[in-house]
Amino acid sequence: MALDDALHLSWFDFFYGDDHIIEAIEHHHPHLVAIDSPLSLPEGLCCLEASCPCQPLSPAKGRLCERELSRRGISCYYTTKRSIIKNMVYRAISLKEEIAGRGYCVIEVYPYATKVQLFGRHVPRKTTPAGIAFLRERIGSLMPYLGSYLPRFSHDLYDALLAAYTAYLYNEEKVEKIGEPAEGVIVIPTSIPLVQ
Repeated sequence: MALDDALHLSWFDFFYGDDHIIEAIEHHHPHLVAIDSPLSLPEGLCCLEASCPCQPLSPAKGRLCERELSRRGISCYYTTKRSIIKNMVYRAISLKEEIAGRGYCVIEVYPYATKVQLFGRHVPRKTTPAGIAFLRERIGSLMPYLGSYLPRFSHDLYDALLAAYTAYLYNEEKVEKIGEPAEGVIVIPTSIPLVQ
């Protein structure tokens, strides 16, 4: 999913593998690619395998960016050797390297953090009818040109839209980079909230 500079939906597709993602990026040449997944490991780790002797440099759990989100009251998965999203992390890191290697700028985003920053802390669960209605209304206010699409979107597509919107805000310099560049940062909107 991609937004143009005026927040119109410039392309939209369902991807069936990394090759399909790369093909779409090469066809459309976006200014920026936002990925909703950890794109790095804690400093000191070479992998997330329990059998490997590598150890994080910090005794604290996860990456600094994740700890900072938690400190702000924004829950997230920590990137550790016990992570339940280990395969997703490996896939995302590989995808980021492939995309960046082709000359594109890649950022890590977290749609839940974007929701909290834009809409406040009281966001209904995205998988409930109330959560879907909430997202349809709020995202419709942010991106009015998408009104005809939104009633058909699932919570996963709303997350994809929020990832694209965070990339839009990045280009507008309306984001904060949480974490340490050497270890990895998560990009979140600075405005709290944009929509009431």
